[in-house]
Amino acid sequence: MKEIGIALIATIFLFFVSFIIVLPILSYIFGYGSVEGYNHLITHSLIITLIFTVIACSMIGSKYIIEQIQKEKGKEVE
Repeated sequence: MKEIGIALIATIFLFFVSFIIVLPILSYIFGYGSVEGYNHLITHSLIITLIFTVIACSMIGSKYIIEQIQKEKGKEVE
């Protein structure tokens, strides 16, 4: 249950980070002006945040897996 709560809090945090940091950067770069463009801007902002979240989680997860493999190899040698 604790993991679900942490995941929920992290999701909400990333949502607001996306609006506070990524959205203005994309708005400045692409210059969205209309309401339709603004809707696309929100979607693109969330997609970019999702991509970088997946990359970061993959890096962290692979590091953890490598550490566990090294621990197992160390046990086998002894």
